Amino acid sequence: MRDSILFKLNILFAIALITTIIAGASIIFHLYKKDLVDMIYKSRILSKEIRANQEVPIQLLQEFQLTQVAQKDISNIIKNSKSNKKRTPHKRHKRHHTFEYQGHIYIEITNHHKKILLKDARDIQDRFALPIFIFLVIVILLFVMYILLRRSIKPIKLLEKDIIDYGNGIFPNYKISTKKDEISLVSNAFYQAIEKSKTLIVSRQLFVRNIFHELNTPITKGKILAEIIEDKKSKEMLESIFNRLSSLLQQLAQMEQITSRDYNLNKKEIRVVELIDQARDWLYMDKDIDTNITDEVVDVDFHLMSIVFKNLIDNAQKYGENLKIIYQNGSISFISKGEKLEQDLAYYTQAFAKGETTNNSKGFGLGLYIVYEILQKHQISLEYEYVDGDNVFRVG
Repeated sequence: MRDSILFKLNILFAIALITTIIAGASIIFHLYKKDLVDMIYKSRILSKEIRANQEVPIQLLQEFQLTQVAQKDISNIIKNSKSNKKRTPHKRHKRHHTFEYQGHIYIEITNHHKKILLKDARDIQDRFALPIFIFLVIVILLFVMYILLRRSIKPIKLLEKDIIDYGNGIFPNYKISTKKDEISLVSNAFYQAIEKSKTLIVSRQLFVRNIFHELNTPITKGKILAEIIEDKKSKEMLESIFNRLSSLLQQLAQMEQITSRDYNLNKKEIRVVELIDQARDWLYMDKDIDTNITDEVVDVDFHLMSIVFKNLIDNAQKYGENLKIIYQNGSISFISKGEKLEQDLAYYTQAFAKGETTNNSKGFGLGLYIVYEILQKHQISLEYEYVDGDNVFRVG
């Protein structure tokens, strides 16, 4: 992923490492060349001193950090250096010659056909120990900083997963960090917001459940009292009121259950005809529904999808007539004759959004909202179109 911070960090580290290696190699090469140039100047000075005094200046050798090679070893060193593939010859002069052999620089001076061989007392380690040490320290620091930055960025992946889980209704397991870096502060702020949200949700659930419990008791008593009233008109009015209140409580309970974050889908393969039969039982329907469905199967939560079918069938009865349920290309269409919806579908999938019914019954505006929320949990779409006088609600 080219847009990720980790990818950019890897590129930055690679560039920094390559730049450091190039810079270190350039510095060492420059120092190496400088040593060779210094040796050439030293060889010239020594050649002049030897010609003038006819002897090797000991004090000058000490100042130049040079040692004189014994006469018996000169020919052997020169012979081996010439046959050595790693031998590096340098600038030659009539009376002096410098070359490198086995990590040391040598000065070969010829004086009246007598060879004098001087050896630089410093080897490669002595000459380049400090720059190599600095180079290694810088490389180690780069690796340490890279590891520390990766560890600092690592919580981002966990935070991303927790945000996705939270968006899907799953409360993540988390631990408040004691670190003070920016990523930890952002993570802590998010997890603290989750804790407040969890507290509010629990409080809401307790509040709603208490309301359902407290209201259900007087509604039940009201239904019983309505049965013993002798006046038919008053009895029908009271039964209508209490049935309506009971239906409202039932739908509110369904809405609270569906929108709850801790609700887990129990998905399994269900025959579509079983969903239709369950919906008809809830609606106390004796009349058959015109459908082409036979043995088609869907992978859904039986209880919740039965509510979807019940609400869509109920809506078709309230707002139209001649309901048909058609299965085609993996989608289930609920088709009924009626007037076209005045608003877009998105309006009616909001809570308490109501339309005009054909049979003068009044809904609560929760039917399509509950349908939409259930389908969202299943990651199934809900579509609407008006075709030749038919309202078509398509699930799939």
